[in-house]
Amino acid sequence: MVVSKVGEDFGIKRLLWLKTHGIATSHIQITRSRTTCFRISYRDGGRSMRVTSICDPINEEDFSKPINASAFHIGPVLNEISPATAIRQMKGDRVVGLDPQGYLRQLDPKGRVHVRKWRNSKLLHRIVVLKVSSSELPAIMGTKATVRKLATLGPQIVLLTRGPRGTIVWSKESGTFSVPAYETKIRDPTGAGDALAGAFLVTWVRTGDLLWSAAVGAAMASFVAAKTSLADFGTCKQIERRAMKILEGTRRI
Repeated sequence: MVVSKVGEDFGIKRLLWLKTHGIATSHIQITRSRTTCFRISYRDGGRSMRVTSICDPINEEDFSKPINASAFHIGPVLNEISPATAIRQMKGDRVVGLDPQGYLRQLDPKGRVHVRKWRNSKLLHRIVVLKVSSSELPAIMGTKATVRKLATLGPQIVLLTRGPRGTIVWSKESGTFSVPAYETKIRDPTGAGDALAGAFLVTWVRTGDLLWSAAVGAAMASFVAAKTSLADFGTCKQIERRAMKILEGTRRI
């Protein structure tokens, strides 16, 4: 299920695409504002982004319909959901994940995206899984961000993504591991980190196996980065085969 807001420009066809792939859209609202849109370009291993339109924010009222879920992932792209609103959705025994990328972004007058410092301790101490990229971590922890300092953030599990260098997985209970990325031809890495976080959460809720969940997440990310079509996430067997290979290369650090 997705909780979001889009403009009329998003189009009915995209909503139908989500429905046909088993994603509930009852919490997606269509507003008069245009859908939040980024123009993204990759060069020399870096990424630059410019925002061309911004949709309405997601407010407390947008959660008036009950959400029955064992996991809840907070994934803002441009501050559209406030930390306070996010915290109020943390009910019961939900496993809550966070990708804070949307809280780390600020725009210049031309709409270009720059990284800003951000650290909301109240939110970070309420979540279970934090997914953050190596380029974003200094904005949360400062220039001397280290793996050892991950324990001070608050979450029980941290997924520190490093692109083709794989993921550092830190767990309060199990320690720190290096999970390799699956070698594949990268066509477009946009969304790979989101896929990793989502696949990790689903697998973690179902199995409670930290390293297998991380391997499945990395396998899913490899399909997204090499995608030739929007829905190419690999089959269950393909994901499992890649995850097994990734797990073989996983090491404690």
